[in-house]
Formats: sequence, structure tokens, C-alpha cells
Amino acid sequence: MDDLAALRNEAANTPEHEVWTRGGPVSGHLSQETVHGLEGVAMATFGDAASVGMWAFASGALMAGLFQANVFPSSAETALFPVLLAYPGAVLLIAGLLLFRRNNNLLASSFCSFASLNLARGALLLSVSRGFLPPAAPIGAMQGILFEVFAYLALTLLIGALKLNAVLVATLACTAVGFFLAGLSSIAGPGGAVISEAGRIGGFFMIAAALFAFYGGSAILVNTAWRRAIAPIGGQM
Repeated sequence: MDDLAALRNEAANTPEHEVWTRGGPVSGHLSQETVHGLEGVAMATFGDAASVGMWAFASGALMAGLFQANVFPSSAETALFPVLLAYPGAVLLIAGLLLFRRNNNLLASSFCSFASLNLARGALLLSVSRGFLPPAAPIGAMQGILFEVFAYLALTLLIGALKLNAVLVATLACTAVGFFLAGLSSIAGPGGAVISEAGRIGGFFMIAAALFAFYGGSAILVNTAWRRAIAPIGGQM
């Protein structure tokens, strides 16, 4: 009660202003020190879902990249739907929601966004495999547009990640390039050899994004367990 009374007293005697936090701007009557202190409490009293989120993202990017790079035949792509709906879909979404609770806006936005992509793509592939869509449906173009939208989102997230660490920057940079090239290939269809090759190269960028994300998730977990920087990430998380 003493802490609550102190907060009320501070709010009553402080003009309204804006304080920037990791979760976004906070407009109110509390001082910057108090707001950041409360932010620290939120982070210290709730577990970090960043590792499982990075691994879930990496799993989806790896599987998508292997098909896009023609390591696995594109004719079997519908087999991706159970993978995309589970770990890179549902688990990634849950990790993102938990990170909103921990006030990690950038990772939470990243995980929830790419979880929605994986869920949407998984549902699309499921619909194709079960014949729910008409034969004339432009499946490739629909996937291509999704890839281009999320290439833009990855680029936006990349700009924010420049303030954080090198591993996240590398992950999002490879994701942006990979999805951009894959989207061009999917929209254009099986036409020109140049576009097809661009799509295949995009698959390798997706695989690279997955490898960076796997390392990032492992580094977070190892560093947390040891309570010091055992595995470098080139910045803060």
C-alpha cells in the first residue's frame, strides 16, 4: 500500500508527459525513472519466451527455405501445412503474446506477425491438399503476395533491430531478402529462368535466416542459464 500511495502522490504532482519504453511510448503523470522501474519489474517477474520464439521462427523459415531452394520438390509442398500450423504457427504466436506481457515490443511484434504468416500459409496449403479451393485459384500468386508483405514487415523490423543486436539484424535481413525474392518467383509463376533462379536464391536466404535464428535462441537460453554473455549476439536482447 505504501508503494501504491507513493505512486498516487507522484502522479498527482507530476505534469502529464511521454516516456519511451521497450513496449512503446507511455503517456502519463509518472516520472521516467518510475516508468522504467515498473518496466523492469514487468521483465523481472515474467519468463522470457524469446528462445522458444526464435526456434519456432527458425523452424518455419528452414522448412519453407528448403522447399523454396528446391532441396525438397515443390510438388510435395502441401506436406508443410502440419509443420506450419504447429511450432512455427501456434507456438510462435503464444511466444509473441507472452513477450508483449514482458514489454518486448519488437520481438513480440515479429513473432506474432510471422506466426500469422505461417498459420495463413499452413491453412492455404491444407485447403489445397483437401481440395477446398477451386482448381483455378491463383495459389502461387496468393503465396507470393503474402511473401512480399512479410518482406516489407521484416525490413521494418530490421530497422528497429539495429538498436538491439547483430544476430537479430542478420536474421531479419536474410528474412527480408528471402521473402522478397521468393515472392517475386511465386507471383511470376514458372515463367522465366531468371525469376525462378531468384526464387531459389531466396530459399537459401530463408535457410540462412533460420540458422541465425537458431543461434540467437540458443544464445539467449545459454546466456540466461549462465547469467553472463557466454554466446555473443553483438548487442542486447
